[in-house]
Amino acid sequence: MTIRLAHVWSHDVGIPASIPFCLPLLDRGWQVTFICPVGENAPLADRHGMPVLPLALRRKLHPASDLAGAVQLVRYFAGGKVDIVHTHNIKVGHMARVLAYATRVPIVVHTLHGLAYSLDTPRLRRAGHTLLERMASLRVDAVLAQSDEDQRTVIESGAVPAARVVLVGNGIDLGRYRPDAVTDEERRKTRAELGVAGDEVLFLSAGRLVREKGFDELFRGAEIARRADRRVRLAVAGDIDAEKADALGPAALEAARRAGVLILGRRADMPRLYAAADAIALVSWREGRPRVLMEGAAMARPLLASDARGCRELVNPPRNGLLVPVRDEGAIARAMLAMTADPERRAAWGAENAREARERYDLGAVVARVLAVYDRLLREKGLA
Repeated sequence: MTIRLAHVWSHDVGIPASIPFCLPLLDRGWQVTFICPVGENAPLADRHGMPVLPLALRRKLHPASDLAGAVQLVRYFAGGKVDIVHTHNIKVGHMARVLAYATRVPIVVHTLHGLAYSLDTPRLRRAGHTLLERMASLRVDAVLAQSDEDQRTVIESGAVPAARVVLVGNGIDLGRYRPDAVTDEERRKTRAELGVAGDEVLFLSAGRLVREKGFDELFRGAEIARRADRRVRLAVAGDIDAEKADALGPAALEAARRAGVLILGRRADMPRLYAAADAIALVSWREGRPRVLMEGAAMARPLLASDARGCRELVNPPRNGLLVPVRDEGAIARAMLAMTADPERRAAWGAENAREARERYDLGAVVARVLAVYDRLLREKGLA
């Protein structure tokens, strides 16, 4: 029997993220489909023989496209066309889960890529988020958590029964991200291309250019730190996410540039950028289990992160980096100055991160855990 799996994402950036999980299934003879807005990543799926079905749903509330997206999902799911629906992201994940079991898809799985709430969220707001998550998960077969805190949050808030939550973690390609992936000469060349002076301490951040990633505070913190020590330099790699209500506007980015921040846009050469950097910074308000910190760690770089769920699972002061309070530009500046002033500690933290990455962040192990969930559910449903 050929198993038919559909991944549902709010953005086609989910395609490259899912490829390592799909290739072993294609080798088994499974049929894998992506359902998401079609963008520049669609050809990657096509090259592997995985169709991409368009989805009108937007991440923001938009009645017309929400209705159109719901109709599309029903059409894709109904009539026994799919054996497993695997949903991702918050809004799309809520709707696709409900419609999958409403159309009698045999197996429904959802991955938490960071929750919109935590156990620290004010009670009323937390209750609203919990209710939505509980309703979306009423008939879900498994919820895959990437972080300990997300697992604990959905269980303790009552959103999902403990028996249905599986901690799978998150991982990276340790063959691509490793301390010897880039030579010292390549590092010097990349820094020169970026315009970073030899004595400057370069902090690199990466991610969608939205406020919940903490970029406003990071820009201001870097500006404060650079005024105190001209060696402090910040570079940011990532796209402007125009669909998000909190996307950074041109004025914010131009102000950051004037303060000396390097706005690099989307980059396909992240190992080179990590190697060029002296430290990795991520000061998000919330995360799942952030890849940028894992990738930076695997490249033997010290880490500066916000004391937010997801981040604090990867950064453990004083062993491998520094944590700062969420939305605290002054604390960010002080941390940047402290790291700039102490190259020996940066080197020690980087070495510890590289060691820990080899033990904890192997993507292959995460893929195996996810496939084991599929196999267990197929057996339980009599589809194996």
